[in-house]
Amino acid sequence: MNNSANKRAAGTGLVFQLSPVAIGCAIFLSASAGSAVAQTAVTEPAAEAPIQTVQVTGIRRAIENAIATKRDASGIVEAISSEDIGKLPDISIAESLARLPGLTAQRVNGQAQQISIRGTSGDLSTALLNGREQVSTSANRTVEYDQYPSELINAVTVYKTGDAAVVGQGLSGTVDLQTIKPLSLRERAISVNVRGEKNSKGSISAGSPDTGSRVSASYVDQFANRTIGVAIGYARQDKPNVSEQFETWDWVDATVGGQTVKVPKGIKALATTGNQVRDGLMGVLEYRPNKNFSSTLDVYHSRFDQDEIRRGMEIPLKDDGTVGFTNGKIVNGVMVSGTATDVNPVVRNNRMTRDDKLTAVGWNNRFTSGDWVGIIDLSHSKADHKEELVEINAGRATRQTLGFDYSNGAIPALNLSGSYATPADIRIGGQFGEGYVNAPHMKDKLDSARASVEYKLAEGPFSSVEVGFNLSKRSKEKAHLETGFSKIGDGSFAANAVNGTQSLYALPNTLSWDIDTVLAQNFGPYTPAILVPWGATKNWSIDEKVKTGYVKLNIDTELMSMPLRGNVGVQVVKTDQSSTAQTLRAWPFADLVPLTDGKKYTDYLPSLNLAWSLPDDQVVRFGAGKTLARARLDQLNAALEVGLTQQSTGTPYGNGGNAQLDPWRANQLDLSYEKYFAKTGYVSAAGFYKDLKSYIYNITVPRDFSEYRLAGATSNIGTMNQPKNGDGGRLSGFEFAVSTPLNVVSPMLDGFGVTANASFTSSQIAIKDQRFGTMDIPLPGLSKRVFNLTGYYEKDGFSARVSQRRRSDFVGEIGGIGGANELTFVKGDSVVDLQLGYDFPQVKGLSVLFQVNNLTDTDFQTYAGSPDRPRGYVKYGRQMLLGLNYKL
Repeated sequence: MNNSANKRAAGTGLVFQLSPVAIGCAIFLSASAGSAVAQTAVTEPAAEAPIQTVQVTGIRRAIENAIATKRDASGIVEAISSEDIGKLPDISIAESLARLPGLTAQRVNGQAQQISIRGTSGDLSTALLNGREQVSTSANRTVEYDQYPSELINAVTVYKTGDAAVVGQGLSGTVDLQTIKPLSLRERAISVNVRGEKNSKGSISAGSPDTGSRVSASYVDQFANRTIGVAIGYARQDKPNVSEQFETWDWVDATVGGQTVKVPKGIKALATTGNQVRDGLMGVLEYRPNKNFSSTLDVYHSRFDQDEIRRGMEIPLKDDGTVGFTNGKIVNGVMVSGTATDVNPVVRNNRMTRDDKLTAVGWNNRFTSGDWVGIIDLSHSKADHKEELVEINAGRATRQTLGFDYSNGAIPALNLSGSYATPADIRIGGQFGEGYVNAPHMKDKLDSARASVEYKLAEGPFSSVEVGFNLSKRSKEKAHLETGFSKIGDGSFAANAVNGTQSLYALPNTLSWDIDTVLAQNFGPYTPAILVPWGATKNWSIDEKVKTGYVKLNIDTELMSMPLRGNVGVQVVKTDQSSTAQTLRAWPFADLVPLTDGKKYTDYLPSLNLAWSLPDDQVVRFGAGKTLARARLDQLNAALEVGLTQQSTGTPYGNGGNAQLDPWRANQLDLSYEKYFAKTGYVSAAGFYKDLKSYIYNITVPRDFSEYRLAGATSNIGTMNQPKNGDGGRLSGFEFAVSTPLNVVSPMLDGFGVTANASFTSSQIAIKDQRFGTMDIPLPGLSKRVFNLTGYYEKDGFSARVSQRRRSDFVGEIGGIGGANELTFVKGDSVVDLQLGYDFPQVKGLSVLFQVNNLTDTDFQTYAGSPDRPRGYVKYGRQMLLGLNYKL
């Protein structure tokens, strides 16, 4: 039997010429030249010298560990490794993931949260913790990565190709977060990190915090002659949540001066203040009495609390039947400036609270007997998400005039005729009602059991055969309260309820008040639990049972006298999905009908991974297979709303979810070339092709409504808007990456290094989503160009790192209350982060660290289908952290 892990082909070197590509060109050529010089020097007779051991630490250690994971993998993967225990390089695990080749992130509340792999949305990837699929605190499957503190994650592996033994893998890729194995360390390790945080925007509202803190501690030890290992970690983040926002709701058709043009549907300006507190706890107990048995129990828990106040103004325009448009300046069919008459602005002071709890428990047992290896793995994860948005609206009795001019970009020049800052002029009420509450509550639970057995083969091209089975059961429930409530009295504000005024982008200062005081004085006892909900169809439950069986052959042979390794296998996945909800017959019926719906289906997912080791540390990889991504959980809900176009007569209509959706399915091919420079660096070029057989989109289709007995219907045939499966399309791309210390170029650059990558993705898939009318949109999450560049220096205790990630425009999902997501076009941006550090030689293990996230204070912008129709503009400020790390 061959063992490719111990083989390295010798020779003068097989040279591959790579064309210069993007930002990696010059570095690749220089590194290749440096490597050649180094190889020539090795062939010369070496003088006898004492063997020296160099311990690599810090940034270089993390990079080299990640390179080793990539090099030794059977498939095409990317990897992240911590610099040290409890010390990943970025502020969050999502920031680190966003720097990997082919990956990028969408910012939420100013920080990376949603990860896109190879130009697809987060819904099409899967997140694992120690190899096990995780629940989510969102209304769908997408994991919010800021729920996982970077201090508690030891490493991450991103699988870009399928593997039959990876259960729960995604269509675009699979992210496996890994906690530390305590017996992997040689000795006890204790780490403590303390940092203070400040936001550069400062205090933008009354009583708003602009400072926070971050504290973490980790303990790893071994006992009983290294047969028992224990790891415990705790991380707490208290982060100020500060932002300023201006938004144009949308651009819609209106008649101005006798012609149809696009006008702003409405505008709003908000200032958000508050804080986010996240507590994370990790524990691992590892027992390995001998080489034939090991048992590992790992527990992870996090709690995320968010409390924020949003103060500002909204002005309905097109939807307000009284508003007129005059003095219009029309450019390319868009009214970029003009006057809106008889507008009725609404001053809003809102409070949003959020409480998330996430728990994951896993127990893995490994048995070895001769050539047999057996694994039994049990896991449980659950999430609990509670949100409450309370809105209080106010306005003036008389309507005003608004002048607007978008000539200079996303934030127009505005001129509002009346003042909205004087308490005597403002009363509670207005176009949006008086008070409003939106309070969703979601629970997500996933239990799984897995068993597998592997037999090592003595000879032939296959080193072993593995057979396994996994059973998982997931249930998600959503209870949603949404309603308005009315004021008592005349709606005037008492003096003790007023906080002064709030400054806003473009719009004049608006009145600011204390929400709790106004609730008590102007609304009386506030008990949302006794209110009658509006959103009855937003209450649903989903059950999903998935049985996965697989067989995999591990390859270890030779091709043309050079090592060839990899695997070939197939998964059989049986899915049983069902949803229980209600059908609401709208006014004048206003009744609820219980409804249960679902579907069963089976998929066969073959996969092949080959890694061919060529001379001079070169590797060519090939991957092929079939993958899937099950529909979003909120799309699978069976709830429907049906009614008539008029209150008592008309054509039937309906909208809701679809419990009979098939998953996204795709066939994929991958090919990559990698060249490694010993343990310190590499260059790679990769191409991928995905043939999507189906996707999911929202569409309106004809429907027979006779079963709903809608009295007054002029016909039984109407229209239903809901998620449907659509035809497939092609997705392809190229990825280029380089990572190397620069001393291979010149000794004068010792301590300096660079990592860089570029991704170019194209898609011929046109999504027909009803939310965009007749316009086709690209795949959500798809940026055609993504670039990442990191330069670092580490020597004599000093360390520095500057990182930039850049992506082009894409269709993103903007989260709303209750986990609901809205698709919108997001303008490409460039985010720069900085990290500086120093290890004190006088005190071993003590270091100081300074970090800045979003160094250039890059804004987050969206637009409505075309860049000349700006939509959202948000400034989050720079997040600056300064603190100490200490390790025993």
